[in-house]
Amino acid sequence: MAPATCRRRSFCRRPGRCSNLVAASVVLAPTLVLRHTIPVNIGFVAPHHSEASAKSSSRGLLLRRGGSDDGAGRGHAPSGAASGARSAWPQDLQSAARSVVSFACAALLAFAGPVQDLRSPLPAFAEDVLNAEERVTVSLFEQNTPGVVFITSEAFEMQGVNDQSMRMELVPQGSGSGWVFDLEGHIVTNYHVIQNSNALMVRFIDGTEIQAKVIGGDPGSDVAVLKVELPKGKPGLLRPLIKGDSSGLRVGQEVYAIGNPFGLDHTLTKGVVSGVGRTIMSFGGRPIQGAIQTDASINPGNSGGPLLNSAGKVIGMNTVIISPTGASAGVGFAIPSDTVSARVASILKFGYVKRPSLGLYLGGDGLAQRVVGRDGALIAGLQRGSAGGRSGLRVGDIITTVDSKPVKRVNDVFKALDEHEPGDVLKVQLLRATEVAGDYNEGDAESVPVTYSELEVSVRLGEVAQEPGR
Repeated sequence: MAPATCRRRSFCRRPGRCSNLVAASVVLAPTLVLRHTIPVNIGFVAPHHSEASAKSSSRGLLLRRGGSDDGAGRGHAPSGAASGARSAWPQDLQSAARSVVSFACAALLAFAGPVQDLRSPLPAFAEDVLNAEERVTVSLFEQNTPGVVFITSEAFEMQGVNDQSMRMELVPQGSGSGWVFDLEGHIVTNYHVIQNSNALMVRFIDGTEIQAKVIGGDPGSDVAVLKVELPKGKPGLLRPLIKGDSSGLRVGQEVYAIGNPFGLDHTLTKGVVSGVGRTIMSFGGRPIQGAIQTDASINPGNSGGPLLNSAGKVIGMNTVIISPTGASAGVGFAIPSDTVSARVASILKFGYVKRPSLGLYLGGDGLAQRVVGRDGALIAGLQRGSAGGRSGLRVGDIITTVDSKPVKRVNDVFKALDEHEPGDVLKVQLLRATEVAGDYNEGDAESVPVTYSELEVSVRLGEVAQEPGR
């Protein structure tokens, strides 16, 4: 049987000595108090005694009150010969012997070694069975999960009361996750979590539900900011998460996702960064650059929740999965925290994202290759009053570089714009068709010989306006 240990062993520095001293006290106290009234028999453990009785004796001595102890608290009458021999001792000698043996037992128990426990071993505490890596994961979850919230969106629907009347009612239309951005009550989540909602409820880890208002949202980057007003007496509900840097992420490093998949609040999943620099399409139809790919399980309801690094810092916001079934298939994506922070800052300042724009309609990928045999983005149209139109860009021009960065696909144009603000001046290099002088058939456009010349145009970026609050 294992040595006895203190029930508070997780806090005890000397559990063996603690157990010995307690056992010694247990032996001494009743013996000294009752030695003049109750006979105490002293003898050696006989081979026929139970195993439990033998183990209860330290150094082979068995202390018995009115008989032997079988280890389960049941007394046995002493054998006749031994009992008779002991009862024949003079009273003073018996009293002295009891005192000597009592102190001897106490000394043996306190200093000789650990006490053998007759009871079943105590169950191990959780911290005793966690390895170092598990303790880090548990600590990360416990420190950050109070800063993650459960968001429910509701929308008005017409409900029939009877055959003649109907009424508008708020009904749940979806749910997602979010996280506390600051101590002012701002909550960050995905735009698609709140899209088309008429009311939003935010539930904190303690079950407190608060109606939230929308500060602003950006469908182009799938970011939205809410705000809650906490009830009096509950300021501690706001536990902002620490923002991290997503620019230095490397494939293979561990990440943790916290969210509310399928309505199961505050769920933790673990994985690695499977890829960086991915491009995904937002619900607004605009590409999101630099997305983080992860195999951490992300399911419906995780949208808007944080993706943390091993230091517990937010390095992304979970947004979308690729799956044939709609459930996690090991391919999930998160918006980089650098992108989220920039969009949130703009929303908090202006109520919407101030996004730069050239004001162009661009043709599909590969179109420039078919026309001129080179990579680029073909301008298919100009928006009214666009920045590009004011700067001299024309329909049919093929953009080859933006801000000295090559354009191979349409997405490269958006990627370059995301690094600038409205009012910045960009240099755009392009190919422009010019007619070649000579004879050709009138009315036959295909027979008109053209050549493409390179030129550079400076464009002062305009702004894509967005309605505040959405």
